[in-house]
Amino acid sequence: MTRALHWSKLLIGAAITFLLLVAGLVGLLCFERSGERTYYGPHSSILRVGERVAAADSRSGVVQSDPAWDEDSCEPDRPIKVQLDSGEVVSLPRRTLHR
Repeated sequence: MTRALHWSKLLIGAAITFLLLVAGLVGLLCFERSGERTYYGPHSSILRVGERVAAADSRSGVVQSDPAWDEDSCEPDRPIKVQLDSGEVVSLPRRTLHR
């Protein structure tokens, strides 16, 4: 076996090993984050006071309060106080709002 052939086989082996390690790390990171979702998905996070939101019925406004106690609050019917663009302050269920 010539010296060049020997080195090329070593480099190919090292490259394959490196790619397998990177693929394994990416797979582990994806698997680790797969459990971070909650049952209700996009309706679970806290809406910050002053954050602009839109309701399912095309109304939009600014959040006045969100009674959730943490980022994983999964209650889709919790009332969010929103000041609509018309100036009216209403409580809407979290499931009808999105950022």
